[in-house]
Amino acid sequence: MKEKEKSQEVELMPPVNGEVIQVSDYEDLISLAQRRGDIVTKLINYSLKVTTPRDWVSQEGSPYLVHSGAEKVARLFGIKLSNIKTEKMAAEDTKGKYYIYKTTGQASLPGKFDSIEALGTCSQRDKFFAFARGEWKDTIEVDETNIMKSSYSNFVVNSITHLLGLRNITWEMLKAAGLNVEQIQKVEYKGGSKKIEATDKEKETQGKLWNLLLKLSSGKEQMAKEMLLKESGFTSKEGEKVEGKDDVKYLTGKWLNYVYAQVKKLVEKLEERMPGDDDDKHS
Repeated sequence: MKEKEKSQEVELMPPVNGEVIQVSDYEDLISLAQRRGDIVTKLINYSLKVTTPRDWVSQEGSPYLVHSGAEKVARLFGIKLSNIKTEKMAAEDTKGKYYIYKTTGQASLPGKFDSIEALGTCSQRDKFFAFARGEWKDTIEVDETNIMKSSYSNFVVNSITHLLGLRNITWEMLKAAGLNVEQIQKVEYKGGSKKIEATDKEKETQGKLWNLLLKLSSGKEQMAKEMLLKESGFTSKEGEKVEGKDDVKYLTGKWLNYVYAQVKKLVEKLEERMPGDDDDKHS
């Protein structure tokens, strides 16, 4: 009779706290994986439910979590980001020299749970910041602070989504979590540049805004465009001057809502100064 084979001991070592989970055989290992799988599923479900449509974008047909959503999920589970470092690196391609910002760090769940190392990058060649009207911007036109901030933002999103398994999320999963996917902005790439497509609700607001502008300009489209260009331009909190737009289709999100509110106030003031219908009638 053959001697009974000894069971093999397997050790699982989480990267941070050094705690060793020992199992006596592979059946125990499978059982452990099943339990962890159930936990991961619940983590994903709770993560999706704490987000809103504004925390996602539709990029090339698939949903992607953005920085605001990653922060909400991090607060929900008490995720800690640590050992964060951002560095600037030099690079070169056929167009010449450019720079890349790289942010690295660690994301960990409370207690003795998982932890991962994460990376976020953004380069001076990022088309969202450096490409417009079919051509690359001059170096002086690219705000380096935006590249650096985007590197950190990408690190945050990558760390949270990798830690909790929020990758390859489907539209069905978002719908099941109670999100109205029709309100999620679409990001498309046309002519080599990144373009955010307005949601149905935003398109409705764009139409209302244009009608208000036409009212202020007595129906003159060119004058309405010039007014929009003026009202939509602003200076950010970081002191960056943002050029206005002369077409409502380029305005989305908070920018659109702000401009709409400002123009609406102008119309209301104009109407206050205009005589009512009763005043125009002669007795």
